[in-house]
Amino acid sequence: MWYIIYLGNMVRFLLYNNPMKYASYLIVGLLLLGISSCTEIQKAADVITNPSAKEVYARNFEKNDSLFLLWETRFEEAKKDSLQVLLPYAESGIFSEKILFPYSYDLQLREGERLVVEIEKPLDSTQVFIDLFKKSQDTVAPLKLIKSSEIDIPHLSEAITEYGWYKVIIQSGIGERIPFKLKIYTQPTYGFPVSGAGNKNIQSFWADPRDGGSRSHEGVDIFAKRGTPVVAITDGRVSSTGDRGLGGKQVWLRDGLFGKTMYYAHLDSIATTTGKRVKQGDTLGFVGNTGNARTTAPHLHFGIYKTASGAINPLPYIKRTDLPEISWENTMIKGSVKRNTTLQKAPISGFETIATLKKGDTVAVLGKHEAWLHVRTKDLIKGFIQERFVNELPSN
Repeated sequence: MWYIIYLGNMVRFLLYNNPMKYASYLIVGLLLLGISSCTEIQKAADVITNPSAKEVYARNFEKNDSLFLLWETRFEEAKKDSLQVLLPYAESGIFSEKILFPYSYDLQLREGERLVVEIEKPLDSTQVFIDLFKKSQDTVAPLKLIKSSEIDIPHLSEAITEYGWYKVIIQSGIGERIPFKLKIYTQPTYGFPVSGAGNKNIQSFWADPRDGGSRSHEGVDIFAKRGTPVVAITDGRVSSTGDRGLGGKQVWLRDGLFGKTMYYAHLDSIATTTGKRVKQGDTLGFVGNTGNARTTAPHLHFGIYKTASGAINPLPYIKRTDLPEISWENTMIKGSVKRNTTLQKAPISGFETIATLKKGDTVAVLGKHEAWLHVRTKDLIKGFIQERFVNELPSN
């Protein structure tokens, strides 16, 4: 395996410097390294091209394989689905060898959040593919692929840099039948700026009116006892410290050369110096009420600034989120509707209706979220229906 890694690094260097000149050298190098099989050559090429897990999986099938073509078609169809979920979201279901339909969800994400998609399954050998797309405001524009899961890794994590609607598509390998648990949630990109505090300590938010409405709040206020340490939310460099203006005693922390700048204000005292390199969790100062906060309880005014756009809402960057728990398990594969009811776009009562189901209609059950079933109708429409309106049918 060492020579494959060596070859990949050599190929990168040669192609970068002069791809035409060194093409023949690369061929000779392959022979000299003793790479005699197509598999080993492919591994060497993968070091350079870094294919997605789905691209590697596709090599197991002929291009005209009817089942594989249907599997790919279902994936393309899933891009057009419009099911929505609120985060955190959890679902329990069964990947069925008879159902090639992917699981697809639209979700709204904010800059500063880190999206996490996890699949828990009993067999490590079972292939599961996760793709994250960014949706455009133009409904006819194609989806933009943001990230795909890696080979043999049934989870995906991505920091969100732009507010908007996104789509997650999850698809199992062909012929797989295994139970699974799905979790989709967000985590903040950064740590929390006040030691020992959390969401409950945030009592004033972005855009709240200030000075009788003449200006708006460009940050969040985190209340804590005087002297509570305020800490670096990421590794960085202290770009400025001082006692001036509305912010009183303050610290500015820079996240990388072209990154964001964090603003810590109203400090009781400062515990760092300009130019100092700090690690996440290092103490920068202590909670107070200096500056224009002298008449309020001790708190940290915390803001984030971008060079191009100025102040941005810091809440998504630091807000702690609950991890989803699954206290239910779905084993149903097929069901019959008990009475006339509606198929909904999201597992929320009163949400947008996709279709009307009649008593006796059969549905394929993809999964379960709390008291809702994620189903597909005979017309290939996917949506959510309350579990109490469905009787289980034999799957054969």
